[in-house]
Amino acid sequence: MIYPGLLLQERYQVIKPMRRGGFGDTWEVDDGGTRKVLKVLYKNFPQVVELFKREAEVLNKLRHPGIPKVESDGYFIFKVEGTNELVHCLVMEKVEGSNLYEWLQLNQPISQEQAIAWLRQLVAILAQVHAQNYFHRDIKPSNIMLRPDGQLVLIDFGAVRQITETHIIKLEVEAVTKIYSQGYTAPEQFRGQAIPQSDFFALGRSFVYLLTGKQPTAFEEKPHTFELDPQSWRKSAPQLSKDLTDLIDELMEPSLEKRPQNADEILYRLAILSIESSIHPSLEDLPKPLKFGAKQLLKHELQRTLKQIRTPKIALYGRAGTGKSSLINAILGERRAEVSVARRGTLQHNSNLYYRDGWKINFVDSRGVNDTESKIAFQQAIDYIVNEQVDILLFVIPVDERNVEGDIEFLQALKLVHRQKHKTKLPVILVLNKIDRIEPGCWYPPYNLSLDSTIDFRKPKTLKEAKEANIRECIQARLNEYSGLIDTYVPICAKWNEWEDTRYNIDELALNIYNYLPDESARCGFGGAAADTSLKKAIASKFTSAAAWLAFFAVLVPIFDLERVLLIQKRLVNMIAQIAGTNQEKSQLAEKFLQKLETKPTIGRSSALSTTLAIGEAAIHYFIDQEQTKQVKKTFSQEKERLEPEFQAAFQAGNKEIYKRLKEIDVELHKRYGVKRIYDDQQEFTTF
Repeated sequence: MIYPGLLLQERYQVIKPMRRGGFGDTWEVDDGGTRKVLKVLYKNFPQVVELFKREAEVLNKLRHPGIPKVESDGYFIFKVEGTNELVHCLVMEKVEGSNLYEWLQLNQPISQEQAIAWLRQLVAILAQVHAQNYFHRDIKPSNIMLRPDGQLVLIDFGAVRQITETHIIKLEVEAVTKIYSQGYTAPEQFRGQAIPQSDFFALGRSFVYLLTGKQPTAFEEKPHTFELDPQSWRKSAPQLSKDLTDLIDELMEPSLEKRPQNADEILYRLAILSIESSIHPSLEDLPKPLKFGAKQLLKHELQRTLKQIRTPKIALYGRAGTGKSSLINAILGERRAEVSVARRGTLQHNSNLYYRDGWKINFVDSRGVNDTESKIAFQQAIDYIVNEQVDILLFVIPVDERNVEGDIEFLQALKLVHRQKHKTKLPVILVLNKIDRIEPGCWYPPYNLSLDSTIDFRKPKTLKEAKEANIRECIQARLNEYSGLIDTYVPICAKWNEWEDTRYNIDELALNIYNYLPDESARCGFGGAAADTSLKKAIASKFTSAAAWLAFFAVLVPIFDLERVLLIQKRLVNMIAQIAGTNQEKSQLAEKFLQKLETKPTIGRSSALSTTLAIGEAAIHYFIDQEQTKQVKKTFSQEKERLEPEFQAAFQAGNKEIYKRLKEIDVELHKRYGVKRIYDDQQEFTTF
């Protein structure tokens, strides 16, 4: 039937068998030099065929590095030669690596740090799956692959289910195909009533195995409730904090009401746990009174800052064929939005959430402006973007196409209506796409496209110089047309498909989007990975302020204790290094850092405060921003020179003046990093 050497669809060369199952086999095939996986279904039971087709449909629709890729023609039916027998086939990406069940046979149970990192990856994958109204139904260690680069991949989507009205009706009568995996399946799924939260139950059970090395069935389970005795499995995972074990217990709660309701809720808690776990080792070495206050401060600030992070809304508008969907993919770094070549891509207004490393971006996409025949559609486009209350508008046009009648009218009307309704200006970035198609038809990036370039405009001597000159001419023409309507512009190429990748200047566009978003909470959301950096800087600045207060208390005693102040400064450096997650050797980290700064011993009360604050600021720049030592030393010197005269004057005026100046510094940190001022919270302040 299927054998090595067989050619399927005049494309896939069968290489060797990989795995045999009850309903079919899995083979390795060659697709033009790329090894892929062929799943073959032999037994054509209706329910099994339905699951097989659904897996093909889902994997073709979902686009995420943690989900195997399937092309649109990956599913096909093969007729066995000499018979009327039909065999269902599905070709998908071959995921290199081992599944987590196999991995744990050769490794020790994972640490808290690894558990948090893997949970964040898997919950981000589930966020994407659930956002498309699907749920997996068969999560377990053997269905999670670990690529050599550390990326986890959720496999075996044969049990996936889509949430539809029909599904909801079936739930009421339990007329749904039941999928079981002993020890991992949620109680409602045993009753044929699986829902997205059923995936969280299986995920929690999977991590019990990964953290203890024992199957969930090895632990005591309460009869008829599916609840694992919390104490029994926690004893086998002493490396975990209470907060993480609490979260895992909640994931596998038998009661749906007590389980997290969505992936966002889990990702929020994991973000807190991620930074807490990196800082706590440093806190454990602090004196008890300070340790208690620091822990309270940490938890308060993490929760407050994370609650401020929100999902930015970015509108993309432009005529059909300008490449809006391609632009979404280029910004995300993943092919997630469907790109059409032969037909018009975006057929209607839509608002889509896209997930990147657990953070969300909301792209409000539209059918092309001025593509329609009536003023009604023109007004509908304006109403849609205004009602969506977007943060920023990317107006996308091909760099070589003159303003089409209606574009300027559209922008003018949109900006006016937006200001009238929301009382704010709508930032507009003119995205000049498709610079690659400017003549001559070569592509030798990078290009000097600055209109302020000092390059002489003599006749170009090379194809690259000719292309640069022609692109600059097009840019200037478009800027003249849209003068007064945009805040900035970025020339780009967003072309990216399975045959070629000519993306260009996307980083510059992302930086401009970041800078033009209206508030820090939206910028954190857009930054994705950068969101953690902002969070760490906020927490580090809070500890810097707290350390300054501690230094103030230390110098109030009649006999000035230099060693006490130096200890506070070293603790501050160590905490900021922990917040940054540095890989540097911890034993003498603070001493080495202070040596790099060339700090001098604190000889006066005023110097104790100014030096402490300057050290904290320099540590943020060094460990979190990862600036070079030369620049960090300059930051330290400037900060100390700025603060020293102020504290000298304050000490001469008395303690009340010092207290006033420390409060003012709190305000500065609040404005710089968005942190809450310490003295605003009396309960928190008294702990220090």
